[in-house]
Amino acid sequence: MRDRSRPRHAGHSSKYLVLMLVFLLIVTASLGYLLMRQSRISIITLMQTRMLDISNTAAAMIDGDVLKNVTPADKGTDGYETIMRTLTYFQDNIDLKYIYCIRDMGDGTFTFGLDPTVEDPGEFGSPIVYTDALYQASKGTATADDEYYEDAWGKFYSAYSPVFDSRGKVAGIIAVDFGAEWYDRQLASLTWTTIVVAILALLVGGGIVTAIITRSERRLGLIHGKLDELTSSLMQEMGSGPETEGEGVPSPNSRDNTASMEDLERRIQSMQTELSSQIAQVHVRAYQDGLTGVKSKHAYLEAEKEWNDKLTQGTLAEFAVVVCDVNGLKKINDTQGHAAGDEYIRKACAMICGIFSHSPVYRIGGDEFVVLLTGRDYEDRHEFMRRLHRLSHEHIGTDEAVVSGGMADYLRNQDHSIQDTFERADASMYREKKLLKSLGAVTREGETERPALESELYDIPAISVRRHILIADDMEMNREILGELLEDDYDIYYASDGVETMEVLRLHKDDIALLLLDLYMPNMSGREVMTAMQVDEELMSIPVIVLTVDHEAELDSLKIGAMDFISKPYPDIEIIKARISKCIELSENRDLIRHTQRDKLTGLFHVDYFVRYMKRFDQQYRGVSFDVVACDVNQFHQVNETYGRQFGDLVLRSIGHSIRRIARKTGGIGCRQGSDTFLLYCPHQDDYDQLLQKFLSDVFVEKETGSKVSLRFGIFENADQEPDMEKRIDSAVRAADSRKNDAQT
Repeated sequence: MRDRSRPRHAGHSSKYLVLMLVFLLIVTASLGYLLMRQSRISIITLMQTRMLDISNTAAAMIDGDVLKNVTPADKGTDGYETIMRTLTYFQDNIDLKYIYCIRDMGDGTFTFGLDPTVEDPGEFGSPIVYTDALYQASKGTATADDEYYEDAWGKFYSAYSPVFDSRGKVAGIIAVDFGAEWYDRQLASLTWTTIVVAILALLVGGGIVTAIITRSERRLGLIHGKLDELTSSLMQEMGSGPETEGEGVPSPNSRDNTASMEDLERRIQSMQTELSSQIAQVHVRAYQDGLTGVKSKHAYLEAEKEWNDKLTQGTLAEFAVVVCDVNGLKKINDTQGHAAGDEYIRKACAMICGIFSHSPVYRIGGDEFVVLLTGRDYEDRHEFMRRLHRLSHEHIGTDEAVVSGGMADYLRNQDHSIQDTFERADASMYREKKLLKSLGAVTREGETERPALESELYDIPAISVRRHILIADDMEMNREILGELLEDDYDIYYASDGVETMEVLRLHKDDIALLLLDLYMPNMSGREVMTAMQVDEELMSIPVIVLTVDHEAELDSLKIGAMDFISKPYPDIEIIKARISKCIELSENRDLIRHTQRDKLTGLFHVDYFVRYMKRFDQQYRGVSFDVVACDVNQFHQVNETYGRQFGDLVLRSIGHSIRRIARKTGGIGCRQGSDTFLLYCPHQDDYDQLLQKFLSDVFVEKETGSKVSLRFGIFENADQEPDMEKRIDSAVRAADSRKNDAQT
């Protein structure tokens, strides 16, 4: 019975093969026609756009006030020579036939203006062939010809761009000619290419369909045979001799066979259930870390193998690796026991998982974790790393976990496996560990180190990532040229006007390392963009390099926030790259110093830097008496528990703001020490009551706040007479503590 069924199946396959080939022919022909038609439209639009880009660029570089009055008699003057140099540059360096100036005679006719053509130039004042596109350009709109025209020099398609004078009127027209033969040759080449591709697609598609159907038929025959063998083997395994019907197939009417089939089904189901349970238990033990509940080292090795396979296949394009190390675990194990150490590891793990909440976290060692970032966590990776550093910095000196983290992006042309990316992330983690150690964190050996000097912070390498640059220029050709020059070193975003620039900046504010900004753009100029960035806290730290042909705008650009200035036409690309690299380096060093010196929430100095500036004040203002003022929030932990963390942060920011105001007024400096203690070091004041009353009125500007929070103050006068800086601070804090139950005075 089995053999008799196969020829019928083969007959159906032949019929299906013919139908598939006919269908493929119809689809290929239809798609070829539509593709050819759409491609012709696209290439015509593309060529016209290219023509207009060239004429617009040339027109933008010519002064309309000079053009409207210049004649061949002005040869040798600056205006005349500047125009001719500009036109000659385009004539010599761009693939076009002619470029020249056109004068509008005001009566519907047009004549030649300046023409840089060496051989047979258009005679100044001689008539120009009229086209609709030329007329549109005379009205102020750059346009290209849809049809070719013919004159004494041949057949051409042309693009026309108006040049405006200082009053906004059309002073002349720049024309760019492309030979009609070149234009038609491009279209003919496209047509033949489309036809050839369609024919090849039909042949290849027909061959593939034939091979697939033939192979499928052969595979179906093999599967039929394997199924027969499997059925026979199962019947023999059940212990019953097969009763054949000429092909070795068990009889479905045998009661013994039926019973054996049911028994085998129950045994298979029981084995499947038990095996699934055992596999699940083994999987949990093998792939989940018992202490923290995150994925284990074995799971990481499996993930590493899987991701390396994806890298080989090219299906994994963007990801980053984060390596984390728990600081001070050995000291906790040695001094408090391993139970406390385990709890510390769990705290560190919860901190890591809370930051990288959408990515797999692996514990690969006693105090080492790895996070693999893709998707949304990859896009926000820089903010997450800043958050990890900030939390660890805040946890120094507390019972909370301090975690050193390093990150590295996968570099397609450099990394051959995840291990390569891991090693760079691990190196970055050790640099972060060194930084946290310099801020007072306990290392694996249980030692602390002095705070890093400001000059030393410049030597701490930044996280190795491929940086993003935004190029904002209303000229598409300028954007593309600059982008192509920089794309090997940077990922590029583009914007065509000021409004789009602000949108891209806000959308990618955490990724953009530098803005290359043209000053003259529609909708919103480059100057307006820089002004808006200076009042936006999220954008003000992004460095800006100005691009413009206006050399006199350099000083103005630097005053309103630009970090550097690159004039057009662009200098050597290595000069541009060097300026970009230096600006990014200076900006990142500046941000690193700011985040290291100051408390993120209040903007005040950390206590280490506060002490250093106290010493500088003592050296610089010898003979001036200084006081230390301490401010503490009464029972601040209860304020947080009662009114919420958000309200507590609001109170701390308000105190920080008021401390900064008093510091500016008295010529002192302020800092935040711990969670709720603030310090002020200032020249001696005779009337602190009035100063502190003003301070309280600023902090408790909302009456509701004053009823929920109380402050206490302590003053250590003539503190500069005590050489020990820590004793100065302790004296002021003790003075504040002695007023613990007093009102906020």
